[in-house]
Order: sequence, then C-alpha cells, then structure tokens
Amino acid sequence: MKRFITLTAAATTTVAALSGAASAQAYNTGDNARAALQHIAPNANVEALTNTQAVAVYQLVQDETSAANKKATVEAAVANYQ
Repeated sequence: MKRFITLTAAATTTVAALSGAASAQAYNTGDNARAALQHIAPNANVEALTNTQAVAVYQLVQDETSAANKKATVEAAVANYQ
C-alpha cells in the first residue's frame, strides 16, 4: 500500500510539473506572442515583428504589473525594433 501511495504521489508530481511547463511555453511561438501583444497594445505594429522579436517583447512585458505599464513597454519595444 505504501508503494502505491508513493507511486501515485510521484505520478501526480510529474503531471503537475509537465502541465506547468506546458503553460509556461504557451507563448514561445511568434504567432501566439503577436496575438497576446496585439491584445495588450492594439495600436502597436506587432505584425512587423519577427517571431524572435515578438517572443522577446512578450517575455519583456511579463515582469510589468499594471496594464498601462505593459502597454507602454510593448509600444516602446516595438518602436525600437522598427
């Protein structure tokens, strides 16, 4: 019985770790990052960004706490890439 409980706990931990990693990787493609950035800053020209640039800008705004700061950061970063 103890072995079953240990295996169940290990399986649960593994599944939780893998699902957390998958959700963290949701915006690792340019298309997904561009869609999220377009939602944050609709007036920014995110379509002009390369995939790498879009992902980099998306990762940059993850540290911002307010919507206004996120929007300003996206607009400034997009302008810097153009």
